[in-house]
Amino acid sequence: MHPDTVNIASHMREFGLNVVGRAVYDATFSEMMRPFAHHLAVVHAAHAAEILLKARIAQEHPLLIFDGLPKSKTTTGLLSVQELFEHGKTITYFQLPELLWATTGYRLKATAQFLEFGHLRNKIVHFAAPNIDAAGETLKFTFEVLEPMLQDFWKESVVPYAEAWDDVIASDGYLEEQLVRLNIEITPNLRAALDKKKNEWEAWQERYRELQQQ
Repeated sequence: MHPDTVNIASHMREFGLNVVGRAVYDATFSEMMRPFAHHLAVVHAAHAAEILLKARIAQEHPLLIFDGLPKSKTTTGLLSVQELFEHGKTITYFQLPELLWATTGYRLKATAQFLEFGHLRNKIVHFAAPNIDAAGETLKFTFEVLEPMLQDFWKESVVPYAEAWDDVIASDGYLEEQLVRLNIEITPNLRAALDKKKNEWEAWQERYRELQQQ
C-alpha cells in the first residue's frame, strides 16, 4: 500500500470529532434564524458516528472499512488514497457494529439505538423532516452512544469539539441544561469535560485578580 494510507484513520477521527461537535452545537441552541438546524444535527451526528467507527476500524488496517477495492489495472503503482477515493467503496452505516466487533473485539453497548438513529437520518435525508424532537434525539445519541465509545477508544469527549463552535456552550451551562432536560446521565468523565473550560476560566480570573492586587 501507498505510505499515505497510514494517515486515513487519524484524519477520519479528527474530521468525525469536529462534525459531531457541530451536531451538538446545533442541537443545544434554538432554531431561531436557523431553519432545520435540529434536523441537520441528526444528519451530522449520524455522519460523524459512521466516520468515527470507521476510523477505529481503520486503525487495525485501513482497507478493512472497504466493501469494494480498486483493481490493480486502475493504477501502475501502489494502492494510493486517491485510488481508494476514485474506485473504492466503503461499508455502510448499518454494517459497522458487526465489523467493529469482528475487527477490534469491541461490542457497541447500544447497537439498537445506533441502528435506529441511522434509520432516522435516512428518513430526514431521503424523505422529509419528521415532527420530532430532533435536537433531543441528537443529544441522546451523542451522549448515550458516541460519548462512551469515544472514551473507550481514545479517552476523548465530544464536549471540546462542541466548544470549538461555541466556547461557552459548556462553561455557561447551556449544554448541561439540555442534558438534564433529557435525563441523560452525566458520567464522571462527562462531568470533567463539562467543567474543564469553566475551571480554566475561573483559574484565569483568580490569577488576574492576584495580579491586580500586586
